[in-house]
Amino acid sequence: MIVWLTLRPQNMPRRLHQMNKGDLVYVPSSAMLYYPDGHGGVKKYIKLNEPTSLLVTSVRDQTYEVFYEGEKWLVHKDKTYEVL
Repeated sequence: MIVWLTLRPQNMPRRLHQMNKGDLVYVPSSAMLYYPDGHGGVKKYIKLNEPTSLLVTSVRDQTYEVFYEGEKWLVHKDKTYEVL
């Protein structure tokens, strides 16, 4: 049996760029998370297979530092949504 869900505009998460440390952000599937190398570069990255809500541990200019699978990763702010 296949069940199709249709999201109406009022059910869609809202994109926000002013989240704070301790907030949860919704990150959709296929968004990229980046693990910094400590010198301004990227040591590794992953593409999410499923949507998830992540804890913001730090706020930067264009990214949030989030806690994912026991490590702190970066995600671009424009790829995140407010958790309602």
